[in-house]
This record gives sequence, C-alpha cells and structure tokens, in this order.
Amino acid sequence: MKEGSLRAPLFLYTYYMQRNHMNKGYHIPAGQPGSTADLPVNPTEPATNNFLASNFFKFTLPRVSTVTYFVQSVSMPGTQLSPVEMTNTLGRANQFIGGRFDHEPLIVQFIVDEETLNYQEIFDWMKKIANYENDTNIIAGEQKDKFFTDANLFLTNSAFKEKRVVVFKNAYPIALSGMQFASTLNDNEPIIASVTLNFESYSFETVTWHIFSLR
Repeated sequence: MKEGSLRAPLFLYTYYMQRNHMNKGYHIPAGQPGSTADLPVNPTEPATNNFLASNFFKFTLPRVSTVTYFVQSVSMPGTQLSPVEMTNTLGRANQFIGGRFDHEPLIVQFIVDEETLNYQEIFDWMKKIANYENDTNIIAGEQKDKFFTDANLFLTNSAFKEKRVVVFKNAYPIALSGMQFASTLNDNEPIIASVTLNFESYSFETVTWHIFSLR
C-alpha cells in the first residue's frame, strides 16, 4: 500500500465482497466469511404459531376418579430457584447459582356432586395420610398407591387432542377447602371446592399416539 493512501475497514471490505459475489452470481461456500448457508431460513419463526388456550386441558387424578369428571380449573404451579448465600472473609454475603429448585403446590377446583362423594374421597384420603407415620406397610413401600398418585395435566390443541402432558409425581392432598351454602341465591349455583396438592416433582412430556391395525 502506498504511503498516504487510505485503508478501508475490514467490515466494509467484507460487505463489498458479499455484494460483488452476489451481483456476479457467485456462491460463497459454507463456513467462509460472508456465507449465508449456515443461517436458518427464518430465525424468528417459532416451531408453531398456535397459542395455548386456558380451556384446552384435561386433568386426571387416578386416586380420586370422581374428582376428575368435575374439574373446573387447574392452577399450574410456579417455580423458583433459590440461590445459595455464602459470606466471604470480608463479611459480605454473596449469592451463587445451584441452590434449591422449589415449586408451588398444585391447586385444583372442582364441582362437588350432590352426594358429596368426590369431596369425601379427598377427605378420607387426607385422613389416611394423617396416619402415615404409624403405618409400617407404607414405610416398607408395600402400599404406596394408597397414599400417593401421579396427577396428569394434559394440554390439548384446538381439536382437544392431547399434545403435551405435565406429570406431577407422587401427588397428595395437603388442604381441602370448605363448602359454603346460602339460601339467598335464586339460581341453583353449584358448590365449587378446591384441593391443594403437594408432589415430589413434575415434568413436561410429549403425548405419543400409537395406531394399531386390526386384522
């Protein structure tokens, strides 16, 4: 380069080469500067543009099947990652990643049937759990299903076909709301109760459909 001449920045040179190759119909191989072969077709387009509606769900609680039919709403629990706090030599508290992964309980609202069978099922379930420590069989793992059950929250599409499922492992009730009666109401409004469930962990899974041929 001659003395006193100006030198273009590298990014301007790269831009010029790209435009020059494009205008001449050249192709820049993948992995080379200026190549667009490694870029996605549309990086901003998601895998699906359908939204999840609040009423597109199905909920099952095998331990109390009478509750499943009358479920009105399910509150998906929130999660929180609690950092570990340690004090350094200067007495200053520092927070580090890798603490406890905590979750809120699962809250389910359901209509109480006129014979209160579904309400009593949860009530009796909680009474059995109250004697958990005195039951030697449950400690040995022989009657685990009597106290715990896996709750399933199925997420459906617009055709109400299950696409995803949230599995709550080893769920059990920790609170059951009361029932309020009122003679001042003119319409026959159903009584809605809520049950709060605790669980060990939960995970998101894809629902797999199997098609069987009949011969």
